[in-house]
Amino acid sequence: MTQRMSTRTFAPIRLLISALGIALLLSMAGLAMPAQAQEEGPQPQRYEDVTWNNVVLYDFKAGKGDRAMEIIGDHYDPAAKKAGIQIPHSVQLQTGPWDLMMIWTMKDGPSEMAWETSPWDVKAQKAMVGMLGQEKAQEIVDEFDNTVARETSFVGFSGRHGASITAYIPE
Repeated sequence: MTQRMSTRTFAPIRLLISALGIALLLSMAGLAMPAQAQEEGPQPQRYEDVTWNNVVLYDFKAGKGDRAMEIIGDHYDPAAKKAGIQIPHSVQLQTGPWDLMMIWTMKDGPSEMAWETSPWDVKAQKAMVGMLGQEKAQEIVDEFDNTVARETSFVGFSGRHGASITAYIPE
């Protein structure tokens, strides 16, 4: 007479084999990672020691570049100085399709783009109106706008690999 073993005798072995099989499947699927491996994964990182900048490129209409530069030098820069706000770095380009590159420092980073009219623009406008009067200030702004054929702008940072482009705040 053959004695049959009860299925209950194999229950612990089946449970162990099932558990090992599930563990093997999970590890193959990448779902079962040791706690240490999870901590070694990507961590949030901010850019440290960088200066955010707004760069604007201008292409002036034919024959209008000199007048545009006069308006900047005679009106825009003095208004910024009077308002106590930064004067952008200006680079008059000698090659390529653009005539002028202006670079501003974004003290608050890209969040400065959230303004429809920034506090700095308001200060500059008030200073220009204070210097020229409302009507003449508007004429100067309109004349400058009429010198521009096209413009584009970029936001980026400096200082991560090389010198930062920082704000020029007049004394």
